Amino acid sequence: MKLSKYTKLGLLIVFSFAIFIWGMNYLKGIDFFKKNTTYNVVYERIDGLLESSAVMMSGYQVGLVKSIDFSEKNDGSLIVSFSLEGDFRIPRGSTARIVSSDIMGTKSIKLQIIPSNSYYQPGDTIPGSIEEDLKEQVSMQVLPLKNKAEQLLASLDSAITVVTYIFNAEARKNLSESFTRINQTILNLETASNEISELLVSEKSNLSGIIQNMNELTANLNENTDDFSNIVSNFSSISDSLAAADMAKMVVELRSSAEGINSIIAKVNAGEGSAGKLLSDEELYSNLTEMSQSLDFLLKDIRNNPKRYVHFSAFDLGKNVYVSPQATKPGTEDDYQLRVHLISSPTRLSLENSIFNDFEQVEEVEVSGVYSYLTGNTSDIAKIMKIHTEAKVVFPDASIVAFKNGRNVRLEKALKKLGN
Repeated sequence: MKLSKYTKLGLLIVFSFAIFIWGMNYLKGIDFFKKNTTYNVVYERIDGLLESSAVMMSGYQVGLVKSIDFSEKNDGSLIVSFSLEGDFRIPRGSTARIVSSDIMGTKSIKLQIIPSNSYYQPGDTIPGSIEEDLKEQVSMQVLPLKNKAEQLLASLDSAITVVTYIFNAEARKNLSESFTRINQTILNLETASNEISELLVSEKSNLSGIIQNMNELTANLNENTDDFSNIVSNFSSISDSLAAADMAKMVVELRSSAEGINSIIAKVNAGEGSAGKLLSDEELYSNLTEMSQSLDFLLKDIRNNPKRYVHFSAFDLGKNVYVSPQATKPGTEDDYQLRVHLISSPTRLSLENSIFNDFEQVEEVEVSGVYSYLTGNTSDIAKIMKIHTEAKVVFPDASIVAFKNGRNVRLEKALKKLGN
């Protein structure tokens, strides 16, 4: 069958186009006559990765990037499809990392293979990652230096602040005064040194005499060595005598004496014997106290009523005050009352004061701005004397006063009327 020239021309054009397409793909690294396996990778960014960029593994090119398209999710991510030549399969867990293949920044995909028993199937999407670019690497390397530089600048700022604070006008003034005082101290030391030198020169003869006296004292000590030896011997003899004494017997005797004393003290504390009874008998103590108060009252009565105890017709020896602890005679006037004056004060005292706790009834009487406090109200002389004795324990200056129809009268007159 004979082909026309137009048919031959059409076949030539088709063959030329096929050769052109194959040549272009071959130049891109795609060989239609070899088996290729396609995989997909999703990246947030590709940093300059192009179609036909190389796919490397262990420094050897095993494929090319076929296409780069946006993801259907419309989230800005990119889907990169690449093909591998031959029957090589990628184990699961491996990643496709975008790296710089030269110093010019040309990007390629580097397969980081992790051995595994399972493999990705053709058309699967494998994990991807991106190598940090030169800027990020430089930033990561420079970041520690930057932080240290900032810390250094902060330290320098603090140091400069401290230096500025120290060397302000007042600090400089203080430093200047300190240096001035130091210089003055050095001058004083020089002056003292000169004075000491002059003193040594002027007192040279005295110093020589002192040294000579010391030498003589040393010589005397050397000459009296025998006397010192005798003194030491005497001390040694005393020590030997003490050592030879029966110290154990002395200690036993002292212990026996101490036990005897302790026994006596124990008996006294227990109230045994005369001394024990004397120290522990509270009744005896009370009787002695009452006797002392009675003696005190007797002495005051003697001082106030000397005629009652000593009778001299030619002299007037005191007041005519006679106090006799006798009951009121029947038939005496009942309008005389005896009371005990406790205390007088220019200021009012509370009747609830603790000093009045020992008395049943305390009455307050004001006379010319002075407050007097009285207790007891009886015509019985014996009873008023008992109250007076008890009152003097708390109020040593307590005294007996007399009233008639509420008015103060002389005590002598009241006592005469009530039974003396």
